Parts: sequence; C-alpha cells; structure tokens
Amino acid sequence: MEYKCSICGLHYETKQLADDCYKWCSSHSSCNLKVARQSVEASHRKRGA
Repeated sequence: MEYKCSICGLHYETKQLADDCYKWCSSHSSCNLKVARQSVEASHRKRGA
C-alpha cells in the first residue's frame, strides 16, 4: 500500500513518511528534500524506471 501527500502528491511506502511530508508542505509551502528522497517517485528514478 502507498500513502500520498495530499499537498505535493508524492507517494510513500509508510503513513508516517506521508504524514511527515504533509506537515512540512503545509507549514513551509515547499518540499523537504530529506523526506522527498524517500518517496516512491524518487526510488523509481534511482532504479531508472
């Protein structure tokens, strides 16, 4: 199951990461690179998918 940040739209394998992303996005109007690097989209780019 994947969890999605409703603000930026990135997907995560855990609810905790999606919640962390949402909290950051909602308070800073930007993405936190430490969290975004753990997204499903980032892992697909690493693998060249």
